[in-house]
Amino acid sequence: MDIVYHPGVNGSDPVVEFYPYTPSATAGYAFMALFGIATIVHTVLTIPFRAAYFIPLILGGICETFGYYGRAWSHESRFEISSWALQEMLILCAPPLIAATVYMVLGRIIRSFNAEHLSSMRTKWLTFVFVMNDVLCFCTQLGGAGVQVTGDPQVMSIGKKVVLAGLIFSLVVFAFFILIAVKFHLRLKKFPTPLLILNSDLKWASYMWAMYVACAAMMVRNLVRTIQFGASRTTDVNTKEAYIYVFDAFLMFLSMLVLIIYHPGKLIKKLRQLSKADVFGNSLQAEERDSLQVPLTQYDARPMQERC
Repeated sequence: MDIVYHPGVNGSDPVVEFYPYTPSATAGYAFMALFGIATIVHTVLTIPFRAAYFIPLILGGICETFGYYGRAWSHESRFEISSWALQEMLILCAPPLIAATVYMVLGRIIRSFNAEHLSSMRTKWLTFVFVMNDVLCFCTQLGGAGVQVTGDPQVMSIGKKVVLAGLIFSLVVFAFFILIAVKFHLRLKKFPTPLLILNSDLKWASYMWAMYVACAAMMVRNLVRTIQFGASRTTDVNTKEAYIYVFDAFLMFLSMLVLIIYHPGKLIKKLRQLSKADVFGNSLQAEERDSLQVPLTQYDARPMQERC
């Protein structure tokens, strides 16, 4: 997405045109409200599900909320750097935070099923590798967006390229993650663990599909953003604000919404309870068997006459 720099004429101050259109205040406030509500719901759900790993997603929701406030604020002036910087930095940085939670969710689901042998990557490394890659994406996009605040045309051009590189890298990371998730899903379906066999009515696949929907939404969002930053200012993706709300705001809200409807914390909590119950049941059965087996030392093997 190009930013037009207008040098001063006849002693006038130079100005930077951040938008090729006047941002909609109505749309900005609408999505500010939607993201705010979704963030509050996710915050509340972390308590019963003990899902502290959803904190990055909550932070991402906060970024989205204030980011769209920035877009609504930009309605007052498309030359105002403060409102543009607020929405640019926060909206770009929110998806990596939400993605970090999704990465952590898969590792916890695998461990809760006691199915690490079915994963293409050890859960210890799965979470670490993808979260670290996500941190790199986050820092790249934050830095790229941050340097654009300077208003210097050359620095802003560099910042745009940095953001573009971060978006492309995040697409690759997402594709690799989805591949690992799908492989685990198919293997677990083909070779269910004892926990799943004993609880065959568990609707675990719905939570996996919810995760796929969230990932797909973020991938499409990143793809469109990549096209946006790589295209010229005159293309439709940059001149029509609808693209931002359809392929960014809506898709990011969808990724948060689907994780509310099928909150992974509910499945993980249920699996942990079933696992503990299974271990406790096996322990009780073992104790009962042991109590029925009287040690041979308690018997007198001598003939009856000798004992008498």
